[in-house]
This record gives sequence, C-alpha cells and structure tokens, in this order.
Amino acid sequence: MGSITGLKTGNFTDLNNSGQIRLGAQQNAGTSGQALISRGPDEAATWDIHTGVINPLTMGTDLSLASGNATFDGSIADTINAAGHGFGTGGNGIDITGTTITTDNDNTTITNALSGQNQVLKVPNALTAGTDIGFSVGTTYDGSSAITISSTATDTQLNLTAALPIVINDLGGLNREVDIDIDSNTMGVSGGELEVIKVPNTLTASTNIIFTNTDDGSLETSYDGSQPITIRATDTNTQYTAGTNLNLSITTFNLDTSISGMINISFLNDGTSTSITGSSYPGKPTTATNLDLTDTSNIISPYCFHNVYGTASTDFDSLTTSYGAGSILGALGASIVAKQTALCIELIVYNYAISSNRDTDMRLVDKAGSEWSVGTSEGGSGTGTIQTAREVHRADETDRQIVHQTWSITGLTIGSTYTFNPQARTSSTTNYLAAGGSYPDAFFRGYYLPATGI
Repeated sequence: MGSITGLKTGNFTDLNNSGQIRLGAQQNAGTSGQALISRGPDEAATWDIHTGVINPLTMGTDLSLASGNATFDGSIADTINAAGHGFGTGGNGIDITGTTITTDNDNTTITNALSGQNQVLKVPNALTAGTDIGFSVGTTYDGSSAITISSTATDTQLNLTAALPIVINDLGGLNREVDIDIDSNTMGVSGGELEVIKVPNTLTASTNIIFTNTDDGSLETSYDGSQPITIRATDTNTQYTAGTNLNLSITTFNLDTSISGMINISFLNDGTSTSITGSSYPGKPTTATNLDLTDTSNIISPYCFHNVYGTASTDFDSLTTSYGAGSILGALGASIVAKQTALCIELIVYNYAISSNRDTDMRLVDKAGSEWSVGTSEGGSGTGTIQTAREVHRADETDRQIVHQTWSITGLTIGSTYTFNPQARTSSTTNYLAAGGSYPDAFFRGYYLPATGI
C-alpha cells in the first residue's frame, strides 16, 4: 500500500469531487454500474454490484405525487399527498374523528371507555319489586349490578266463597272445583255447556187454538218449550161466506183457480208497470180465446223476428259461385228461442243480374256457418233430409227483380235456441244483390206456423 496523502479521517459537511473515487488497498475505481457497498463495521467499503431489486412505487387510492407522475423510482425528489382518509362520515352510533373510528355511546346505558370495548352498563328502565317479590339489594333492578330476586308469598290456600247457584267442591289438598247448581228439570248440561230443557210453566191451548208437534205432526195440548210446536188458530165463526170466484180456507179468502163471469178487469194507470203472465211450460202455453185486439191502442206483430237492412246510398253485394253473406245478408241474421215446432222464414231482397243465364241460389246456415238443416251450432234437422239451398231466380238476360224466398222449418224443439243466417251465390259473376238508395230495403223475418193444418 502506498502512502496516504490528502484526506484523513474527519467529519465533513460537504464533499465535492470532480474526479474518481478509489477504494481499498488497490485503490480500485470500480467499473460502470457498480455501487458503493458497505461491508459492515470496521470493514472498508468497496465497489460492487447491488444485489437488491429496484421497483418503482405506484400511487394507490387517495394518494398522488406532487410531480403528477403515477410511480416513484427515486430518480427525482417528489412529494406524496393523501387526498383523504376514505372512511366517509359517521352514521347513527358511529363517530369518525380524523382517521379514528369509534362508537358513539350515551355512556349511561352503554360505554367503551372502560376497556376499549363496548359494554352494557344497565337497561334504560328499571324493574320494580311488587307485592310478595323481593330483591337482595334495593327495590329496583336495572342490570347495573348482580342481585337475587325471590318470592315472599305466604298464601297456602285460595280463599273461595260460593254464592248460589255457584257451589265449590273440595277435591282434596289445595284442589277445588267450581260448579253450578241446576234443578235438572228446566236446565241441563250438554257438551259442557248449560242448556234450557223447558220453561217451568206450560202454555195450554184453549178454544180455537191448536198445538201441533212440528216434527211428527201430532196434536198437543200444552207447550213448555221442550219440543218444537206449531200454533195456529181455528175460527168457528160461520158468518163468513165466500162470494163469486172466491173460496174460504179457515179465515183466509182465496181467488178460485178458475175465474169466470167477469165483466171488466182494469189495471192501475198511475205509471206503475203492469203485466199479464201466461204459462211458460213447454208445450203448454196460455190460450187466449175470443179476444178482440182491433183497438188502435194494441201493438201486435205476427213476426217472431223482423230484420231490415237499408242505407241512404245504394249498397251492392257482388255474388260469387260460393255461398256468402256480404254486407246486406250479413246484417239480417236472427237467433230465436223456439215457442212453436214450426216456423216460416221469408227473405225479400232486390236481385240485379247484368248478364243472361245467371242463376241466383240462396240458403240458410246456422251459427257456425253450416247448412242449417244438418247444422249442429244452433241449427237443426227440422227439414229432414231436404237442404235449405234453393234456386230462387234465373236471368235469361239483364234482369232486375225482387226475390221473395220462403222456407218452411219444422221439427223445432220448444225452448231451444236456433240461429238463421241467409246466404247467396250465383252460377257466374256480374250478378248482384242491392239495397238502399233508390233500391228497396232488404227484409228477413219469421213467423210461427200451427202444429197442424199448415
């Protein structure tokens, strides 16, 4: 080792060196990238490779660098700033002061000042000892100290005093039974419940009063409530006499079921609705004989349905080779509840065939659109095997005429519902039905036929 010149051991505030720093006995200047490594106490420092890993420091939530950089690797001086503690604000029962979170207690019933943990001091309301109850300490208890509760009752027997009709039965020891005293004649016990058997005094039937056992109809002479009785009065007065069309039943006057010899029957004329109701029994209608209904106040229609279609302007339905209703026939269908077994149905409509050799056919269908005579949806087989489809007009040139088609429907069931919808078709096009405007309205109507003598 050569002689040492220049610097010697000492404490310095600043050391400025523009040249190399050589270390060790060999005065080694180190190589590029080596760092000054300490060898520990009493050992000389040397140049060597740093064995640690240098990683940048990344800023987390609520932290930032004054330089604005996202990481810090020590290459420049910088300042770390905290944006906030991140705990938010305290809610009910929570207090946040700075970065410290604590519970917010009333320190009367609960505290955290004794051990740093929340603990109950006492309950908010005190329990007070009542009669025959004793506390080992004091007369109230709120949980702030340990005490013992005890019963000091000295009663050995419940003192019961009976007042009639209540009786007390001794069952031995401290056991007592409270019962009710009944005469077993007018009162009884059924299913643990009191019941009345009968009244103590009876009701006796006198002249013109009759007691009848409601269950078996036998005659009784008295009533005490022990059995169901029907009471009625008989009138032996013979001065009542039923007049014409009246009959007398005991004390009740009734109209005879058959009234004859009447001169006039007039109804109220004060706005109250009045009516005469006949029999609705199937096949047994009320018969009206020799009635004069010609007065102009009577409104009488022979039809069970009468539907009309007409518009201010002419409505044309173009017929096709398939059956259909269109707007005219489609507005005329009807549904009835049969009152007789036979019915006549009429369709009156204007037919306008522009070309010759055009057939116009019509038929009736049921609610589902099936041929009526074999239909199953409010249709029927009243016409037997005969279909309702008919040829009603054949044009030998351009023809315009009113078609008046009728169907005879028989075999109806009184009380059943039936639907009749008219349809039409043609053998070729340019054949029309017309209604409204300058053409007559279309009519679809029905009336009942007598069962015989059609």
